[in-house]
Amino acid sequence: MQEYGKKFALKTLVETGTYYGEMVAAMKGRFDRIYSIEFVPELAERAKRKFARYSQVRIFCGDSRLVMPEVLAQLKGPALFWLDAGYYGWVGIRTNEQRLSAELQMILSHPFPHMILLDDARGLTGRDGIPSVEDVKNDVQSKFPQRSVEVKYDIMRITLRSSGN
Repeated sequence: MQEYGKKFALKTLVETGTYYGEMVAAMKGRFDRIYSIEFVPELAERAKRKFARYSQVRIFCGDSRLVMPEVLAQLKGPALFWLDAGYYGWVGIRTNEQRLSAELQMILSHPFPHMILLDDARGLTGRDGIPSVEDVKNDVQSKFPQRSVEVKYDIMRITLRSSGN
């Protein structure tokens, strides 16, 4: 996270899947603004209490497909997106595939050239209705040809082609 923030001079981190707030805790001193979206109300409330004293951190509760437009509207420049919301298996495969696709579409269609890191790429198996890494890569690059997609260390990285990644 820190490496990508520095490499692309990104001052804002947007996360889906706050969970217990480990990423927010690790990055709160490294980014000027952090927005994190958590689906589970109890986990979102816990994170809100945990980070209440940090004015640069804002925790949102809800389905990222519904909350993401609000977060995107607040951005004043490019951001680093950490998509870690468990896109496979825990809410329903079709729902999660659609959620990932919806998030990527919103982020990549936004006016700023955001960078995206998707955790647990190994979960993109291409089985049981889950898209494969190649499916996601082909979809992103066909709709957004200026984007490069690679997987390294179990993280899918979606960056600008000209970024020298």
